Amino acid sequence: MSKNPKIGLEGLLRPEDSILVLIDHQPYQFTNLNSHEPTMIINNVIGLAKSAKVFNVL
Repeated sequence: MSKNPKIGLEGLLRPEDSILVLIDHQPYQFTNLNSHEPTMIINNVIGLAKSAKVFNVL
């Protein structure tokens, strides 16, 4: 662990220090999923990807 932890604004994540990794979402992955609605999962993934694009996260 770092002896000089980042605090304040330096402790926040920045787009240039971040990366977004998405798995390949396939329809058959949702067939046995009973905890969430498939459309909700798809909408959340799309929203996350669009947000990452707006904030220039690679």
